[in-house]
Amino acid sequence: MRAAGPGGGFGGMMGGMRGLQAGGINTPNMDNLTDETIVGNVYDHKVVIRLLSYIKPYKRDVIISLLAVLLYTVGNVSIPLLMMLGINWAINEGELWRLHVVGGIFVGVTVMHFLANYVQLVYMPKVGQGILYSLRTAMFNHLQTLSPSFFHRTPVGRIMSRSQSDVLQLQETFELIVQSFSDILSLLGIVVMMLFIDWRLALVSMSIVPVLFFILGYWQKFARHSFMRIRRAIAMVNGEYNQNITGVRVVESLNRQDVNLKHFESLNREHLDANLEASRFSGGLQPMVEILIGIGMGFGVVLVGGIMAQGGSLEWGVLVAFALWIQRFFEPVRHLTMQYSQLQRAMAAGVRIFEVLDLKPEVIDEEDAEDMPPIKGHIRFEDVTFHYVPEVDVLIDINLDIKPGENVALVGSTGAGKTTMVTLIHRFADVTKGRITMDGYDIRQVNRQSMVRQMSMVLQEPYLFSGTISDNIRYSVQHATDEEVIAAGKAVGAHEFIMGLEDGYDTVLAERGVNLSVGQRQLLSFARAIVGNPRVIILDEATANIDTQTELLIQDALKRILKGRTSIVIAHRLSTIRNADKIVVLDKGRVAEVGNHKELLESGGVYARLHAVNYGLTHAGLSGSGGGLVPASASDD
Repeated sequence: MRAAGPGGGFGGMMGGMRGLQAGGINTPNMDNLTDETIVGNVYDHKVVIRLLSYIKPYKRDVIISLLAVLLYTVGNVSIPLLMMLGINWAINEGELWRLHVVGGIFVGVTVMHFLANYVQLVYMPKVGQGILYSLRTAMFNHLQTLSPSFFHRTPVGRIMSRSQSDVLQLQETFELIVQSFSDILSLLGIVVMMLFIDWRLALVSMSIVPVLFFILGYWQKFARHSFMRIRRAIAMVNGEYNQNITGVRVVESLNRQDVNLKHFESLNREHLDANLEASRFSGGLQPMVEILIGIGMGFGVVLVGGIMAQGGSLEWGVLVAFALWIQRFFEPVRHLTMQYSQLQRAMAAGVRIFEVLDLKPEVIDEEDAEDMPPIKGHIRFEDVTFHYVPEVDVLIDINLDIKPGENVALVGSTGAGKTTMVTLIHRFADVTKGRITMDGYDIRQVNRQSMVRQMSMVLQEPYLFSGTISDNIRYSVQHATDEEVIAAGKAVGAHEFIMGLEDGYDTVLAERGVNLSVGQRQLLSFARAIVGNPRVIILDEATANIDTQTELLIQDALKRILKGRTSIVIAHRLSTIRNADKIVVLDKGRVAEVGNHKELLESGGVYARLHAVNYGLTHAGLSGSGGGLVPASASDD
């Protein structure tokens, strides 16, 4: 798509749409899709609740995972208790059979602990991958509902960052939540057991916990900024990659490689610095946790517990159990510490993902919208006014009647409103005032898809998709037969060059069809437009970028394919529109004149002035420049 200003083909349409947000046309949060303000919390209730909605198809696997987590936690807490029973109840009492009983239970708990851990590690990723699949599908589907202006305003790299790396990051959220749930259960179980066995030693051993939470709270103030810095940096790097790859021909033709490399290095350096900063924060936290574990073990258990045991107020088995519990107590604390930053990143990714999914399309069908019946192509503009930005009208009081089967050309200087008119017909945006009807139906009150599937549009920039020529021609009509595909190719004059290719209609096209010439790509665009037998065809400067020979082929094809169909043509070449049934001349958003080529020249109005100016440009050797009417040859006069 062309990124030109308003009035320049579909790029002009997109450029003109930049103001849709400001115009307040059903675009809440559209322009808030930035990476600057989203800072992740360790726990974001809204993100978790939204994420749970994607878990419903995997409820069985989730239940199995949670049961496995519960059994794993029970085993984790029980093993020190069995050690205590083995020492106090069996060894100290000198009862061998008791030792056998405790040993048997220990083996059973160990097996349960192993199996529960295995099931947990198998089923949690299964659920996580399912969520990843559902989120990517939802994201892809939702992006297809957004209006073209959104993609014009939003860098592709930013969209890719959210739909790929953020989705992958969000997948980890469920696994982290389940793991955190397991760790919290272990902590609670250990605390309860320690308090139940000996509350005095338990309080001494856990006296360092408040210190730990103080350190975590202080640390996260600095860490969360670092993690969001990483997200912003990777989005910028992705955007630069996309821009350079898609514009590689311009880059190489203008010899910008060194300059672009320096710019990319600055962005990549920011990404590197952000990651190193995050590593320093994480690296500084881990030793602090290890020190606290050592203090808890050395002071709480060895020193205080040893004194109590020597004094006879504490059994040796309890001392051993407390040593194991303290170690296991800090293991989940260590996990939660490590997961802290991951949870922040995951929650931030969740906010970013759901922000995209919550974007509302600029054009939304009414709840009671009915399907459009087979259309004849009678289009009426009734007092239509439209603006992108409030109080800056692009179209003003447009009244126009396009009859079924009529060939209508839209003419005017750049910014006159030509592309905006076809934008409204195709419902990329809705009118601000007045209405547009199709066969008497207000197009805002019918299902948009049911209407546009009976229409086709050919843009200035031909865009083809990876796949065969046949696949591209039947792109919008999947059920089209091979015979219909070939008939469309013949109708637009593309059949001959297609059959000259090695594999004919089965020739595989490279991305964007770059292994064909621009003219050949445009011929395929025309074939794609007519294969579904649309009743309305819109040509938005469709011949602007092709050579004269290809244009002659298209002109000949247009006589055949537009016959009997309603067609609306925007073109700056007179040869394309001089034979139109009706030429609508737009000037500053208003209809200045309506008539055929001869009538408008004789009237001496706006059309005649445009014709004279562009005719003069042609003879000055400037044919094709500007946005007005440019005769293909002197004979077009």
